[in-house]
Amino acid sequence: MEKPPYSESRERAAADADRQAMEEVRASLGEEYEVIRQLGKGAMARVYLAKNRALGVLVAIKVLRQGKAADETARRRFEREARAAASLAEHPNVVAVRHFGRLEPSETPYLVMQYVKGRSMEERLKAEGRLPKEEARQVLAEVTSALALAHGKGIVHRDLRPGNVLWDEEKRRALLTDFGIAAILATGGEEVTRLTKTGQLVGDPRYLSPEQLLDHELTELADMYLLGVLGYELLTGEGPYVARSNTEWITAHLNKEPRNLTELRPDCDPALADMLMRCLSREPNHRPSAATVARAFSDGDQGTAAGLPEPEGLDLVKKNLHWAVAAAGTVGLALFGVAAALADLDFISRKSFEVILIFIVGGFVASLVGAWFHGEKGKQRAPLIEWVLYVLIAVACTVVAVVT
Repeated sequence: MEKPPYSESRERAAADADRQAMEEVRASLGEEYEVIRQLGKGAMARVYLAKNRALGVLVAIKVLRQGKAADETARRRFEREARAAASLAEHPNVVAVRHFGRLEPSETPYLVMQYVKGRSMEERLKAEGRLPKEEARQVLAEVTSALALAHGKGIVHRDLRPGNVLWDEEKRRALLTDFGIAAILATGGEEVTRLTKTGQLVGDPRYLSPEQLLDHELTELADMYLLGVLGYELLTGEGPYVARSNTEWITAHLNKEPRNLTELRPDCDPALADMLMRCLSREPNHRPSAATVARAFSDGDQGTAAGLPEPEGLDLVKKNLHWAVAAAGTVGLALFGVAAALADLDFISRKSFEVILIFIVGGFVASLVGAWFHGEKGKQRAPLIEWVLYVLIAVACTVVAVVT
């Protein structure tokens, strides 16, 4: 079937635009870099493979598209990407920015970045399907480790998806890239500047957190929701929801429950599946931090998750355990007093009093378990381990009561 004339015309126009853009880069940077070919392009920028003439090192040069160069918002996003990525250059799982500049004479911004020999996770998923489970776990550990450092510096990526995770074929590691729409939190020591208008969605609806869709205040926990989506795609080749349009994706993120990961991937570690489910909580405060997830994905090996902050410890106050202890203790003491009074009045036997005392202690322990899993605000799912602990407490109380 022949292509319609307008399609051929559009393709020729696009090819001409690509050639003109590359010629501008060569004319402006040719003395320092040998521009070899275009690696790819998106709505915001084109990326070229080049060689540093003095060092003989391959680099990637990212140039803001000509149509965007006159857009103040686009330029500020591009410059923000440079600052964000440069501040994370110490991390082995972040694509490093080497230089920021402007082409002459157009003043078009460009970045010189580390060249990663390999493909993006999006390209790998299309070509290979889902990843082997251990490799998926490695990618998640390394990406989350990079996020932990970014979050510690007050940077929220906001656009975490397979296309922004590169796979280095030579070093067999994942690298996070494209901080183009990253938000700088107030905790990062920089004044926050909104680069999007209220109600304007920036990004692919498949990879937007509920708070992004609702235009609520963003924190680093928005990235953790997107990590949950990424984890599903790496492990299953599919997202956590079934959707066929942007509207359906938005509805799914706001209203639907994620599919059961262990049913989609039966050999998936249940603990990893549970962690990804927690990441997909619609309530940001119920999601784990990047540092916590990175350690979980790397089997607790501190050395495999480079750049992580020091362990956060158990946030007992956040989980309201102090209130749970006070409440359960008060109820337990009240029940103990009632049982003791009944025993003194011979309404119950000594044996019955001891059994009641055993179950009061068991109830106190069970209340602490419940507070640990549900102590934060909002509705939370009960993981399997919680039910297992309840059963063990009940069995232990029964056994002690029988042998007493």
